[in-house]
Amino acid sequence: MKNGLPLGLEAKTTYAETTFSLGTNEQLTLLTDGVVEARTRTGELFGFQRTAMIANGTADAIAQAARDFGQEDDITVLTLSRAAVVAESAAEIGSPVLSPSPA
Repeated sequence: MKNGLPLGLEAKTTYAETTFSLGTNEQLTLLTDGVVEARTRTGELFGFQRTAMIANGTADAIAQAARDFGQEDDITVLTLSRAAVVAESAAEIGSPVLSPSPA
């Protein structure tokens, strides 16, 4: 993976594109540097290792962990999950059944 300028910093910047698929029950978590760069009062960074250890959590849980550690920068966390799809027939989901009515 190639590093580059932050997204939106310069209008003419181009970025490499990547395509992938999430499998059923897989999760993709995107976050800003505010999580990794959270610091305690003594200057200890939250860091990549701690971030990796909580990356399977919810976006709220990840952001809260950084705040609790000592976050001063803005934080954005986005978690995308692919859920299993269950096929249901129209009768199972309560669709009305049409039948002739007496005249």
